[in-house]
Amino acid sequence: MSKNRLRNNRIVFCLDDNELSHLNQRLDKVGIKNREAFIRKMVLDGSIIDIDMKPTMELNRIIRNVASNINQIAKRCNETGSAYEKDARELREEVCQLVPLVLNAQAELIKLCKM
Repeated sequence: MSKNRLRNNRIVFCLDDNELSHLNQRLDKVGIKNREAFIRKMVLDGSIIDIDMKPTMELNRIIRNVASNINQIAKRCNETGSAYEKDARELREEVCQLVPLVLNAQAELIKLCKM
């Protein structure tokens, strides 16, 4: 190795065929030809995003409940020509639960986008 070389610390690691193929696909996708530069950039500047999916699962559950209630109310309206106040109240309560969850999810996505 040359004495004048700027980067004189060497790190060696091994990849299997699938990993190498994936790395080459990523290089092609971003249009980078220099594999060493790409790996260096990912190691030094790349980020790992760990997303807690529990709030999203709760959001999905409430959305399913709201959709189910809307379908039940629509079915009753079609059958009887009227809706029940109790059904509308339950639906309103579920939507009120849904709104803060959606706003929180949006805030978390905005934070991730700013990273």
